[in-house]
Parts: sequence; C-alpha cells; structure tokens
Amino acid sequence: MSSLRSKILGAYAISKLTLLGFAVVVFADLHFLNRQIEAGQAVADLRRVALEMRRDEKNLFLYADLDGLKHFSDEAAEARRLLTEFRPTFVGIVGEARVGELERLIDSYVDQVRAYPGLEPRQREAASEAIRAQGSVLYETTREILTRERIKLAQATNDARDMLVIALVAVILIGLAGGLYLLRSVARPLKRLEQDLVAIDEGRANELPRLSNDRELRSFVDAFNAMLAHMRAQQAQARRNEKVAALGVLVSGVAHELNNPLSNISTSAQLLLEDDAADAEMKRQWLAQIDGETERARRIVRRLLDSVRKPQPNLRAHAVAELVQSSLRLVDTQLPAGVHVCVEAPPELECVVDRERIHQVLINLVKNAADAGARQISVSAAAATWEPASEANALIAGDPAAVAAAPQALRLCVQDDGQGIPEAVRDQIFNPFFTTRAAGEGTGLGLYLVEEIVAEHAGCIVLTTPPGGGSCFSVWLPLVPPRSTGLPA
Repeated sequence: MSSLRSKILGAYAISKLTLLGFAVVVFADLHFLNRQIEAGQAVADLRRVALEMRRDEKNLFLYADLDGLKHFSDEAAEARRLLTEFRPTFVGIVGEARVGELERLIDSYVDQVRAYPGLEPRQREAASEAIRAQGSVLYETTREILTRERIKLAQATNDARDMLVIALVAVILIGLAGGLYLLRSVARPLKRLEQDLVAIDEGRANELPRLSNDRELRSFVDAFNAMLAHMRAQQAQARRNEKVAALGVLVSGVAHELNNPLSNISTSAQLLLEDDAADAEMKRQWLAQIDGETERARRIVRRLLDSVRKPQPNLRAHAVAELVQSSLRLVDTQLPAGVHVCVEAPPELECVVDRERIHQVLINLVKNAADAGARQISVSAAAATWEPASEANALIAGDPAAVAAAPQALRLCVQDDGQGIPEAVRDQIFNPFFTTRAAGEGTGLGLYLVEEIVAEHAGCIVLTTPPGGGSCFSVWLPLVPPRSTGLPA
C-alpha cells in the first residue's frame, strides 16, 4: 500500500539526486574547461617560445650576437618539454604526424643555428636562408596550432554552455514534474479531505469517503469515521437519556399536579355513592366540587400542552391600554379579596403582539403577585428605550439584544408589595415545574410560560426588587408601528 510518507520522501530524494546530477555536470564542465585552458596555455607558451627563437635568430644574423645562442638553446629545450609534456594536447589539435614533423623541425632548426657561427663567410648566406626558412615554418606551424586551439577552446566553451543549459532545463523539468506529482498525490487528497470535513461540519455528509489508497489517509479516514460513529452513538444515547429525563419530569409533574384534583373528585364521587340520605344541597356541592376540580385538571393539562406545543404567535396591532384591561377582566375573579390593581397606560400607545399570549403573560404575573401576598399591584405601560437594569441583583431572561436593537420598545411593568422572591431561588424561577408553593397549589409552569411567550415576541423580561419591597417584573417588547410591520391593525 502506498503512503504519503513514501511519496514525499521519493520526491525529495529525486530532487536531491537531480541537484547532485546537476552539480556533477557543472563540475565536469568546469574540469573540462580547466583542461582546455591548460592546453591553451601550453600552446600559447609554445607560440611564445617560437617567437623568442626567431628573435634570437635575427639577433644572430644582424648583430652576430653569439651570446644569444644560449638563450636560443634554452627556448628550444622549453619547446621540446612542452611538446613532450602536453603531447596529447598537441596531437588532439594537429595530429600525431604533424607533432612529429614539428619536433624534427625544431631539432633541425636548432642544429643549423648552433652550426651557423662555425661556418665560413661564403657558406653563411646559404645557411642563413635555410635557417630563416625553417624559422618561418616553425612560426607558421605554431600560429596554426594556436589558431586551431582557440577554435577548439571556443567550441568547448559552447559545448559546456549547452550542457549546462540542458542540465538546468532538465533540473527545472524534473522539479516541475516532482511538484505536479506531489500536487496530484499529496495536495489534492488533502484538499479533498478538507472539503469532506467541511461537508460533515455543514451536515451535508455523514462520514468521510475513502478517496485515497495512501496508508496515512486511509488510517485517518477510518479513525475519523469510527470516532463519528461513536459520537453519534453517544449523542443518540444522550438524546434518549434526555427524553427519558424530560418524560420523567413531565410525568412526575403531571402526576403531582393532577393528584390533588383527582383525589378531590374521587372523594366527592365516593360521598355521592355512599351517602344516599344526603340532601339535594349537599349533593349539589359535591357535584360542584367535582366540576371545579375537573376544570382545574383541564387547565393543568392545557398549560402542559402549551409548554410543549409552542404555537406560532398570531401577531396583530392592539391598543396597549385595552390589552391590559382585558387581561385584568379575565383574572379579576381569581384574585383574593382585598387585592387592588392599579393600571397606568396611555390610550394612544399600540403594540404588535399575540393578544391571547400577552393575556397569558399578564394573567400569570398578576396572579403570582397576588399569590405571593401582595395587596397593591400596579400595572404600567410606556414606550421607552432599552436600559439595562442598574440593580446588582437584577435577573434578565429572554433576548435583550433584540430589544436593544429596536429604536423603541414597550415596557410593561407588574409591580407588587408582596413578600418578594427569595435570593436563593431567583435563578430558578423561569425553570419548568419549579414552584415555591405548597404541594398541589401550583404547576411550576407560570413563569416558564411567561419567559417563553416573551422570547417568542423577541423581547426580554427583567426581575428587580423595588426599594419598598416586593417584586417588579418588567416585560420589554420591541415596539414596531403597525404600518411598518405589514400586519393588519
């Protein structure tokens, strides 16, 4: 099975071998050029020696400079040394035969020059002509060798340059091929893996597909898919546990709340069955009790269903003052004697809300205040700009950000002079089934439903403690004029 590691190491090794090969080519070219330069230097030295020998020859003929014969002999020895030491170079330039001829020419030339001083005057003219002819041939031969060597050096330089260009192009092509190979074999699978992970995060896929045979990617995909399966199993188990817990809370709440009315109904029904001698008035009271407890049970069930169903709000434009007054008319008969409710709401103020749901909010808040022992309850409404509660112990529930973003908001305040809410339970009052009343006296869903309804209207509710005691629930709702909502008034 292939692996990303082997691909990366293979591409790395090929790149290094390519660079090593390029270095070898450069070194070979440099070595070759160095040899050519050395050969050119030898040819140039031979050319210089030939010129020095011609100069000594002329000095001998013109000035009878016999002292120059020693210098001539030294130059001739240098010429023989160069031909011997760099013979392969000279052979490569003019061939073996020409090199042999050049050696014999130098020997003959030297012999004649050395013999020249011992000749008779009448013999010197003919000897000088022969010496000059040999010197001229030596001059022309060395010049030809130098010319050919320069041409060969230029050709070698061009060859070396071409070789370097070819090697450089080869390195570039191999580098591009290696980059494309890594792109196709490594980068693209990783990019596809990233896209698959994004698809899983966005919910468009349930697991990673096996798009590569590389060992590392297959191991990662297998481990990741196994982790996803394990997480899904844990989430499913957690959801089952939550459902069981919620069902248990719901069942216990229903059982607890329905236990008292059912017990009263059962007691009244047993009295009706067992006491045949009871008068009509007593039987009417027992039947009235059965009917009342049945209605109480129905209300409990309705509250539980409302807490689960969360119906869509039916938004309409309503006058706030009329909305408050109609809510109080619904709750008036349920308030204890001696409880007074004061209302303060401008008649021109309107809001866009679900009438029945806001009724439920106001009824629950007023009833809770009365049940907490309040005797004076004030309900006020006004248009205001959101101001976070300054009290350190203020409790905020719902969506204060939506209220703060609105240009103006409706503030409904329900304030009472009751006992207030104990500090120890303030953070729990909006939890479902939480109540501070005695067993059988409440469902613990009133404030929970209040918070849910306010949140449905993109509002928030703030609980504060007034300086004189009691509690103050401020319901903040974004105040949208009817014309801008597009809703019927």
